[in-house]
Amino acid sequence: MVDWAARSEAYSAKSNCELDIAYGPRPEEKLDLFKPAGTNVPVMIFIHGGYWRALDKKEHAFVAEPLVAGGALVASINYTLCPTVTLDEITRQSRAACAWVWQNAAKYGGDPNRIHVCGHSAGGHLTAAMAATDWPSFDAGLPKDILKSATPISGLFDLEPLLKVSVNDDVHLDEASAARNSPIKTAPGYDLPMTIAVGGSESDEFRRQSQILFDAWGKTLSQVDRLETDGENHFTVIEGMTKTGSPLTRRLLDHMGL
Repeated sequence: MVDWAARSEAYSAKSNCELDIAYGPRPEEKLDLFKPAGTNVPVMIFIHGGYWRALDKKEHAFVAEPLVAGGALVASINYTLCPTVTLDEITRQSRAACAWVWQNAAKYGGDPNRIHVCGHSAGGHLTAAMAATDWPSFDAGLPKDILKSATPISGLFDLEPLLKVSVNDDVHLDEASAARNSPIKTAPGYDLPMTIAVGGSESDEFRRQSQILFDAWGKTLSQVDRLETDGENHFTVIEGMTKTGSPLTRRLLDHMGL
């Protein structure tokens, strides 16, 4: 994690990218696009982590490199952090970003019919929340299946345990909002392929979180798998996205047909 910012700055400097594109009215509602050669390419939306209260998209540009090299347009999104806003609002902003990508992908060389989403930690939670979305209810102009796959990485899917830890000093969940924002208490918005990834050396709780989502949603989704990468902790697990031949990167590229 120490060198994420430096690596991201270096990749942004050498890549074909457009930074800080507004998808909503708040100053934090911006996204970065990292563009491959070619047009009409699949799109991967990436949602960063930080327990909904820290970090930024600019520190995560490095994860786009192997996906862009593989032929994907990568959209890395920002959102307003807690405690400035609630988790409900962060979820809404993430949905608005996905809607913006669907509406604008073609302008930047992306295929709006091949949009996928992944995210790490808090972004893993938000990835599952995107998969649980009824898109026409969010925006009547959206199709039901704007996302073609979802890959939550080291996410939190049962938020009730957070009521008892210091993270909640900023997130301000209560029993109702924890239940409302827990993907295991919802269902996928429609059937889509999903990979639920976690590091094999993460805490028992993070590994439990990935297992309970697999158990809950595996009964509904026709194509879902759980990827546990040996020896990876909560931070190094995302390093798998930086290596073209890693199991995690390979799974993401496979979802996009690359």
